Amino acid sequence: MKPAFKSLLSRGTRGDKMRGEEDSAARQIDLWFHVTEAAHVPAFLQLRRSVSVERAGLRCLMTSDGRVPRPDGLDPRIEWQVITGDKGGETETFFSRFQPKLCLWAGGRLMPGLIAEADRRGVALFLLDAIAESFETSFWRGSALFERRALKPFSAFLARDREGAAALRRLGVDEKDVQVTGRMQQGIPALGHDEDDLMKLTGAISSRPTWVAACLRAEELDIVLEAHRNASRSAHRLLLLLVPSDEEDVPAFKAALSQHGLRYSVWPDLEGLADEISQVLLADDPFEMGLWLRAAPVALLGCSLAPGLGGLNPFAAANLGSAILYGPNVGKHLDAYSHFAQAGGARIVRDVETLSAAVIQLSAPDRAAKMAMAAWELATEGAEVTDSVTSLVHDTLDHLGAP
Repeated sequence: MKPAFKSLLSRGTRGDKMRGEEDSAARQIDLWFHVTEAAHVPAFLQLRRSVSVERAGLRCLMTSDGRVPRPDGLDPRIEWQVITGDKGGETETFFSRFQPKLCLWAGGRLMPGLIAEADRRGVALFLLDAIAESFETSFWRGSALFERRALKPFSAFLARDREGAAALRRLGVDEKDVQVTGRMQQGIPALGHDEDDLMKLTGAISSRPTWVAACLRAEELDIVLEAHRNASRSAHRLLLLLVPSDEEDVPAFKAALSQHGLRYSVWPDLEGLADEISQVLLADDPFEMGLWLRAAPVALLGCSLAPGLGGLNPFAAANLGSAILYGPNVGKHLDAYSHFAQAGGARIVRDVETLSAAVIQLSAPDRAAKMAMAAWELATEGAEVTDSVTSLVHDTLDHLGAP
């Protein structure tokens, strides 16, 4: 049994007694997520999906102190609440509306009054993704006794890194209750593919250096095709897998390929690839992305080169071992791209010159492999954290009698 779970069991039935005294109008919540960074939102949404596989009726609440906005398109079954204060009246108002069983508090920036009241009411509390920076504010530079009291209600401590774990130990948390699990982040299950198609495609490509422009919009096409022409002067056998974001754009893509003087084949015609006549393979079905990403070690993720498109989620490509290239317009997934770039798994390109230079450099297999490994390690780290927390959540909700 996990040490953290032992600690929870040792608290007895105080929570059950308190719930009997609660306002009957308060909404029953099985899982309460508190987020302190924007990246926590998609990570928790994935965690919810993972837990819901076995708990279809899971009742969830997500809270923020106001620095993380409500995400667009949030599932209406998930309650969203902003908690701006930590005083008695605001805390009482919160618990008059919600009656949670388990709280996963991410990052830090603790609200001691709210946490103390949650503990008094028997809410199980786990601190996830703990980072040292969250405990280096003026609040945490107070007395050691006050610091210990603020953290005491938590039954489990999952630190993002060794520095986060060390900060918790300095504040009096027992070393055996701290686990270094990595960053709490979103992940995406690996995209599917047809194995026969993959064997045919990779057989036709053979040893040709290959890159994919995935889910490309028409307004990005000229940059990509001109960069491919430039890169092909250095890598003469270079092949581009070109995947439109919308199959209705295929005729426009064919016209652009002809305009740029590029020889191309259209999937599933592979004759031009095998004899190395075709410089581009045009995919007329964007829904086979799992196939295209597996066939090319380098992926430019579209919807990123032109303004206003917002970018694609990079985790799908990272999960399949791609070295990731992306444009400057990835506002919808900026945190994720920043993490991959810092880890060495992604590289930003801005125009024809920077894109062609990146493709030439990554046509060297060792360079592409090193970058792809960095992206894959970061992506799978998030999956491991989700699996660990999912197990802990199930164990705790079973103990608390959640459906």
